[in-house]
Amino acid sequence: MSQVIRITDDLYKRLESHADGFATPSSVIEKILDAYEGKEPSVNQESDQHSISHKLELMFYPESEEEFKKKFMAIKQAFVKITFSNGTTEIRDWVSTRFTESSSVSGNLRSGYLRGWKKKGIVKAEVALSKSEFNT
Repeated sequence: MSQVIRITDDLYKRLESHADGFATPSSVIEKILDAYEGKEPSVNQESDQHSISHKLELMFYPESEEEFKKKFMAIKQAFVKITFSNGTTEIRDWVSTRFTESSSVSGNLRSGYLRGWKKKGIVKAEVALSKSEFNT
């Protein structure tokens, strides 16, 4: 069960200065308590640190972007599974009737669904021709 804690703006700014990437207020407080109590970082905190990345992980099914592109050009439809830093995922339909030989799969994704991926908290994107190809 979640609880609401009211704090001053100044205290919030102090907490915010200890936040990394996509850290939540709760994870910052947990990190501070762990340090104060002399504990090792909690499992949640460690997984948060691993999910903060400077590079977006892109995976293709079939395995290579080139192989995916050949098949995608024929059917013009695919699915994008997006994984967020909080562990949630969402699958979106990708229909691109104007995709051509000179089009870039990564470029199309980065200018579309994955635009602003850091701000959105996206850590990974998987692209497949059918939903059954995702390792769920």
